[in-house]
Amino acid sequence: MNPFVNPNKRSISLPQGCKDLIDVLQGPSPPVADPEEAIRRLIRAILFEAQKEFATELVIGPASRKGTPIRYKVEGTWYEMHPFPSRIRPAVVAELGRMAGFPEGSFPKEGLLSEVSESVLLQWRVRITDAEGDCEFTRASK
Repeated sequence: MNPFVNPNKRSISLPQGCKDLIDVLQGPSPPVADPEEAIRRLIRAILFEAQKEFATELVIGPASRKGTPIRYKVEGTWYEMHPFPSRIRPAVVAELGRMAGFPEGSFPKEGLLSEVSESVLLQWRVRITDAEGDCEFTRASK
């Protein structure tokens, strides 16, 4: 019989020193050393996913109670991504501006965001009408 199986219970017993999966999953998340880098990773992940799906357009919508909506367009059809928390939207918009090389100042702003993520070149034209409005992306390369 398997030494990890307890025949009197419907569970397994782990050897001393092993962590239960539930303890690992419920454990505290590691602190983010650089919050701006975490936001950049989120932006890259959104753009990477849209590009992987062959999206030609992407929109990050205005904040709401349910989060900040994200949708992308593939061959004329719009698809929804999982929203991100609205409380971080201002940081996302600010970081998008830095990544696209926007000058400080008033809106609207337009520019080219060019990043490498997982060895893939992400190139998107970015237009932000205002700090609270839509962030619109158009694929710059294929």
